[in-house]
Amino acid sequence: MKEKTLFIIFNRSDGKTAELTIPAPRDDLKRADIYNFVTKVRSTKFFLINGKRLVSLNKAFIRTVSDDEITQ
Repeated sequence: MKEKTLFIIFNRSDGKTAELTIPAPRDDLKRADIYNFVTKVRSTKFFLINGKRLVSLNKAFIRTVSDDEITQ
């Protein structure tokens, strides 16, 4: 079984980065979906990390991990 996790890395207003992880993202997720989400995050200023705003997208990627059992 493969497990997928979406990682969205933001640039913060203090020059550092912040990571948002979302388990089991949709299979039909597109680049535009990520950019639309980032735009909403920036415009609402909902997420503050240590009092710092998330100002831009650094990168986003999906990590896929699979387990291959060897004991059966």
